[in-house]
Amino acid sequence: MNLVVYILKKDVMYDFLLDIKNKFETYVPIKKDITRFKILDNPKDIDFSENSYFPVKEHFFRKKEVIFQFNGSNFLPVELKSKNKIFFGLRRCDLNAIKNQDFIFMKQHNDPYYTSQRKKAVLIGYHCTKALNKYCFCESMNLTDYYDLMLFDKTNYFLVDAKTEKGENLIRKYKKYFKKSNYKISDKDTYIKTRKINKKDISKFYDHKDWDKGINLCLSCSACTEMCPTCYCHEIHDNTEINNPRNAKRIRSWSSCQLKEFTSVAENHTFRDTKEARFKHRIYHQLQYFKERNKINLCTGCGRCITGCPTKIDWVKIINEMR
Repeated sequence: MNLVVYILKKDVMYDFLLDIKNKFETYVPIKKDITRFKILDNPKDIDFSENSYFPVKEHFFRKKEVIFQFNGSNFLPVELKSKNKIFFGLRRCDLNAIKNQDFIFMKQHNDPYYTSQRKKAVLIGYHCTKALNKYCFCESMNLTDYYDLMLFDKTNYFLVDAKTEKGENLIRKYKKYFKKSNYKISDKDTYIKTRKINKKDISKFYDHKDWDKGINLCLSCSACTEMCPTCYCHEIHDNTEINNPRNAKRIRSWSSCQLKEFTSVAENHTFRDTKEARFKHRIYHQLQYFKERNKINLCTGCGRCITGCPTKIDWVKIINEMR
């Protein structure tokens, strides 16, 4: 695949976005109270000053997904509807989070509900030039290039790196906005200096007393997992209609390892009964367990779990101070 780098002038970018929104449901970062990915209206509302407060995973791994319906005598499959979508301005941490969810829902498990949404999406990244806040630590997470197109901000224009055939096809379709360049993306273009986790292996620190610094502040509110772009815990329940109990829906919905009832089973047994066990499990799954099984970090270092925590539990700092 002969993929090249293109130039997209910033004043032309507005016309490009207005053009693609006629064919694609286009999501861009917009800052009002906080930065969120919202459907494009006016391209001049786009704000690259900070990462979105919430990740975009709910567009693929939905908060509530009807798996099938039952009318008392027959199972009724759900029609898998999806639209052509473009996500414009995703950060590298979130692109890698999508990569990890693709691995879980498309490679490890053939999930048709996730796949139907994901396959029609084009991922256009915006590469950070610096750490966006004091909590992000993506430099420690061995992130890879996972995008269809990536924008590199060069003040008056963007360099656009095409990584996939899907990205090249988009440029070919809207070629009047792009100009080929001989520029080669280098390590200088992709380097971001952030804080780091100074331990590659935390397995031997499981019983360290410093975990109490976070456990004692934890509210078990599950904000960390709600905002995490890679957490994929969920529950499946059958919901029936009160007026007609024969009609039912099987629904998959987000859940959290931070909730006590998540590991509750029959006979009132709970596998992670203590807040300590739940607190440690999330961090160890993100940094240790998933990597041991799949050879990649699940966490991508976005820092949302810290920025969104009501008590600002900085677990990266806690780990770094362990001796």
